[in-house]
Amino acid sequence: MRAQGNVYHLKCFTCSTCRNRLVPGDRFHYINGSLFCEHDRPTALINGHLNSLQSNPLLPDQKVN
Repeated sequence: MRAQGNVYHLKCFTCSTCRNRLVPGDRFHYINGSLFCEHDRPTALINGHLNSLQSNPLLPDQKVN
């Protein structure tokens, strides 16, 4: 599986919070080298505030192909 130029083993392509495996069709967020499922994305993204993530690269949600 690939995300932002990184290659992951299929079993390692998991959410950093809940550890659920991301599969084709799932939406995910890639932030500072970590993957998050749609449910567990950091609340800073939901609220539109960057607070502690302000200096870190944020990328829009993506979909597993």
